[in-house]
Amino acid sequence: MYLKEKQAPFIEHLEELRKRILISIFFVLIFSIISFFFSRKILSFIIDWTNVETAYFFSPTEAFVVNIKVAIFSGVFLAFPIILYQTWAFIGPGLTRKEQQVSIPFLISGIILFLIGLAFAFFILIPLGLKFFFSFGTENIKPIMNINKILEFIFWCAIGSGFLFQLPLIVFFLVKLGIVDAKTLTRHRAEFIVGVLVISAIITPTGDMFTLLLISIPLILLIETGILLARITGGKKK
Repeated sequence: MYLKEKQAPFIEHLEELRKRILISIFFVLIFSIISFFFSRKILSFIIDWTNVETAYFFSPTEAFVVNIKVAIFSGVFLAFPIILYQTWAFIGPGLTRKEQQVSIPFLISGIILFLIGLAFAFFILIPLGLKFFFSFGTENIKPIMNINKILEFIFWCAIGSGFLFQLPLIVFFLVKLGIVDAKTLTRHRAEFIVGVLVISAIITPTGDMFTLLLISIPLILLIETGILLARITGGKKK
């Protein structure tokens, strides 16, 4: 959907930005309130899904805070399409029709890659990661799982994976603009892989080699695909 190009004074831009932010916050709040009534079921699902028999809380208010966190996370996730539309509704009118034509495919690709990253985290990274860590337990070393820590692990794995999966799109975008040359990236592949490993280590919640490789290998393959597509379609001519 293309938006009509328009110019507006700076004050009107601020007022428009304020309006879009308030609308986004309103829907996040509404969805969070609705999700709060289902937070216990969501937590039960998480505990069953992670194969944790029982999760514990260590302060009087912690269980209540955890329910609020689950509600807010669910609210943001459910309101994500609306937030995305409000962002586009604010930025879109400032772009020419040609710029919108270029931006929309990248926007859609970014959403798809983010969802693929979330799916990768929920179906591969988190289950295998938890299974790997729990395997170090013994008869004398048993975990007492804190529900807040479980949520933090899941949240950061999911968000980190979602954002890391934007790297192939960024590389493709830079090559297409002619800012980075595909041949240069290919020639410096070793340094490039090290950079991906460093970024993965910073964003992922654990510093172990297993999680690092689990998220880095698919990323490297996706980025190589992005470079290949950029070379096939051709970068911006000088």
